[in-house]
This record gives sequence, structure tokens and C-alpha cells, in this order.
Amino acid sequence: MSGRIVLVAKLKGGAGATTSCRELSAAALADGRSVALIDLDGQAGLSRWWNRRTGNGASETRRDPDLLQLSAEQIPGAAKALRERYDLVVIDSPPSIHGAIRDVAAAADLALIPSKPTTDDLDAVGPIVRLLHGVVDYAFVLTMVPPAKGSRDGADALELLSALAPILGRTTYRSEFSRPPGRGLTGFEEGDAARREVADFYAKVTARLSMTPSRDDVIPSSSKKDS
Repeated sequence: MSGRIVLVAKLKGGAGATTSCRELSAAALADGRSVALIDLDGQAGLSRWWNRRTGNGASETRRDPDLLQLSAEQIPGAAKALRERYDLVVIDSPPSIHGAIRDVAAAADLALIPSKPTTDDLDAVGPIVRLLHGVVDYAFVLTMVPPAKGSRDGADALELLSALAPILGRTTYRSEFSRPPGRGLTGFEEGDAARREVADFYAKVTARLSMTPSRDDVIPSSSKKDS
């Protein structure tokens, strides 16, 4: 089976796109996948995280993704070779609806649209949906949901987004996601609650992509804790 390419697309910065890329790659690595990252975002947050992860003091036993230097214009022509070389390629896009991003989407197998449950973030998904519609299969990731009991933000956002496309992931605003990247790590690798949320996200993404689990003892076991 050939590999899969996932584009994480957004119009608004701060939506949780880079975090989604990091966490998805960590789960895939734990599942025994070969993973590559492509950072198209001018802020280069994914690249800086990778540099910390693979720099001085990097673990000799931990598996790391590759970081590929490809432009948006190069990706469509490279897509076949990427699928042959890697099980999963995750692309972090800039906050843009430029035509080049549409071309990248056309070369991908799935586009994920991250959104926080705020009015500004939810307003920003419309242009991205219009860009992707009819081009590639797409779905949402609801990010940084307030943990407070009784908060309606997450529920209201789920209702709104689910009317537009499937929601494949939901992550809570917690330090387990924000602190580990400073050491080149992820919430999936460092926190129990974060691991459960990301495991569920990863399982739904791979199911959407028709990817069979590589290691049944890694992802399903952590997902079952939520049931």
C-alpha cells in the first residue's frame, strides 16, 4: 500500500495547525510508520520544533520524522515519490488560500482544518472549506477546547463544524500540549491525557485514509482508555 499525504490547512494563525502536525507525526511514529514533515509556514514553527528534537542531546532510541525541504510548487510533482518513500507525509501550510495551496491540496489524500472554538477561528474556516471543496477530502480538528466544566464553547463549535465536514479530532487546552515542544517532544509522548486525545485523533485520521494499524499494541490500547 502506498503512503498518504495529509495537508494541515488554515487561514488564521494560532489555530493549532503546527501542534496538530507534531502530534499526528508522533502518533504515527509510535505506530511504526515512516513519517516526513514539510513546513510551508513562514513562521517555521514545525521546523524549529524538529531542530530541537534532532539537535544536540537528541535521543538515540526515539524515532524521529524526516523534515523535507520542498516548496508548495514542488509538492504536486513530488507526490508520487513521497508516497513511495513514506507511510505518512504531513504538511503544515501557511495561513493562506493562495492557489499554490489549492494545488498542494489536490496532491494530498486528506486536508485537516484545525480550529479553536472561538468566533474568530470559526469564521476563518469558511474560506478554507471553499478552497478545498471538490479538490480533496477534508475534515476538521477542534483544538484548544476550554477544559472548564459547563463550558459550551466546545459543544457549540462541534455542532457548527460537523454541519460542514467530519470532525476527526478534539484536543483540550492543556499544558501537556504547550510545554513538551520546547524540548522537541509532543503531548502524545509526554502526557497521559494528551496521549489519549491524540491517539483518538490519529485512529480517526488513519481510518479516514484507509490505513490499517501497523502496531495494534500502541494506538488502540491508548484510545480504549477514553471509552
